[in-house]
Amino acid sequence: MTGSYATAVTAIALMLAVWTLVLVAMNRSPGLSLLAAGGVLEALLVGFLIGGILQMVGSDHHFARAEFVGYLLACLAIPPMAVVWAWEEKSRSGTLVIALAFLLTPVMVLRVQQVWAGPLV
Repeated sequence: MTGSYATAVTAIALMLAVWTLVLVAMNRSPGLSLLAAGGVLEALLVGFLIGGILQMVGSDHHFARAEFVGYLLACLAIPPMAVVWAWEEKSRSGTLVIALAFLLTPVMVLRVQQVWAGPLV
């Protein structure tokens, strides 16, 4: 579960995080542009989930499959939860919540890759 798609998701999430942190520094509240950014990241994560499950099903690789699927689902849950939270908090803090979700996404993608790699023996 490594490769260019995971790298692209990570790079886009980090770029969105930097942009969102600039909005935090400018004291901006969450707007439709952040909602759209969260949607773009969510669409990429849906592809990551589908690709991960298809790769898992087609493999005899030994690793923690339930943990793998759990992390894939957690990756998918983070942006929508952050957007809902931020939409209710119409202040700079709401924008920061979205920035933190964007920063958390690469960490979760890395964890998915670590679980896919399996235990170090």
